[in-house]
Amino acid sequence: MEFIRKPKIENVLLQRNLRVNKNYVSGTLFTDLLTFIFKCDTTDDTSGSGLNSIPGGELQIPHCQVESVDRMNLTPSGTPLYIRCKTFLVLKFIFRKDRDANDFYEAISHLSRPKTIEDLSVLNYRPNDVSCSAVQSSGWHMFDYNIEYSRFGVPNSGWKYSSLNENYKLCPTYPKWLFVPAEATNEIVQGSAKFRSQQRLPALSYLYQPTGAVICRSSQPCVGLNKRSGHDEKMLSSIRSANSRESFRYNKLHIIDTRPRVNAMVNRAGGKGYEDVKNYVDVVYRNFPIQNIHVMRESMLKLRNTVESALTTAAWNEGLEESGWLVHLKILLETAKFISRTIHRDGSSVLIHCSDGWDRTAQTSSLSQLILDPYYRTLNGFQILIEKEWLAFGHKFVERCALLNGNPDEASPIFLQFLDSVYQLLYQFPASFEFNDHYLVTLYDMLTGGKFGTFLGNNERSRIGLNERTFSIWGYFWENIENFLNPEYGVSSRQLELGDPGSMLEVSTESRDIVPWSTMYCRYDITRHTSDQGSTAGGK
Repeated sequence: MEFIRKPKIENVLLQRNLRVNKNYVSGTLFTDLLTFIFKCDTTDDTSGSGLNSIPGGELQIPHCQVESVDRMNLTPSGTPLYIRCKTFLVLKFIFRKDRDANDFYEAISHLSRPKTIEDLSVLNYRPNDVSCSAVQSSGWHMFDYNIEYSRFGVPNSGWKYSSLNENYKLCPTYPKWLFVPAEATNEIVQGSAKFRSQQRLPALSYLYQPTGAVICRSSQPCVGLNKRSGHDEKMLSSIRSANSRESFRYNKLHIIDTRPRVNAMVNRAGGKGYEDVKNYVDVVYRNFPIQNIHVMRESMLKLRNTVESALTTAAWNEGLEESGWLVHLKILLETAKFISRTIHRDGSSVLIHCSDGWDRTAQTSSLSQLILDPYYRTLNGFQILIEKEWLAFGHKFVERCALLNGNPDEASPIFLQFLDSVYQLLYQFPASFEFNDHYLVTLYDMLTGGKFGTFLGNNERSRIGLNERTFSIWGYFWENIENFLNPEYGVSSRQLELGDPGSMLEVSTESRDIVPWSTMYCRYDITRHTSDQGSTAGGK
């Protein structure tokens, strides 16, 4: 409590709708180590203050959801303080006393920027309504490598389990369970890892049983200006020939570099780069211009500013276009669509990478599997997909979601962008998903909400032991499953089997079919100026 000088501050004004002057609610602010709570002084909203937008007259915000806090100059009404949350909520408080404003500002500034994992509120969270011992393990062991990979027939004659990463020595940011081509020797696997950025070697993510083609993922090769690796070349050749289907086993391997060509060339000048097709047998190399974390961060900032400030439909449309957010979603979906068609129609295997293989690679690999496999569109399957592609294979959640007070240049809405892309698929195919968009919104809120340890850490290794100290987000979802089921879901058990003619989604990437996710970004906008699409697929 050392940062909390005044845990209770009375006579505070809260403005929820920043576009309407005098839209204030009076109340009391309470601050503890996990949250701050605003309690309204009255439940009567005859003044039109917007109190009805505060359920139960109480607003509770976890400190970890605070993205920024800004203290403004003293005014005749008091000292204003703006809080922007990762959930797109914007609050304006006015304190009667400048000292109270300063005390609250100092407390939130410190509590919302923990320096170490041990400072995070997730380690102190205990649910009040259930027995902690009864649910502590719930959801932590739902992902099983053997079950997941055996579902699509691995290991088999083309693919085997490698024990080289059991102690995370081959690649610290990869899962300990790795599946590689059966003909790849330990020497080839180790040599390929040494040639790849962060030692993130090509490894199997998914096998599509109808064609035997696979999705593998890796990081960029350390080619530089003229380097090559015989081990890496043999590794990719082994991936290409691992298909047991005679009609497809001689197809070329498609290398999907999810970076703009110029970015890949800049990386090559720095000692890394991309594959030289002259050195690899029967490969096709192709770039998709998905921008880097810095561009995506700026795009989201522009979108947020538009949501907060646009007063007219024209201003909204202009701001939305200027942000480029929908264009980025379009390119992501185009990439995933190409990968899924290459797997499904051509029967050709794919290797996906970006720079280090934990941002754009995770996005496109996950989306491709969602398009191909109806199992991943179920509640259980979607959770397995996230466990595999984002948690096991590593995504820098701590940096990207700013869970700690780190380098702001490392923050970027990569996982949110993935969820938005899933929303686009749900919007186009509302009967193909077992879950609704309320599930996606809640998943993002829980990720940033500081209650669950599922997304804490940047890779599988960094989460060792968290199952004994924190709660799993999946346990929460299964206990509240009725809130997240999609009543429009119409997939039969037969259609859940891979190979069913209607199992793959024919995704449209036309601009008219890529829409703003209003239930995420505009949910706190009382005077919503966008066309309200409602709650897709039964969302709340």
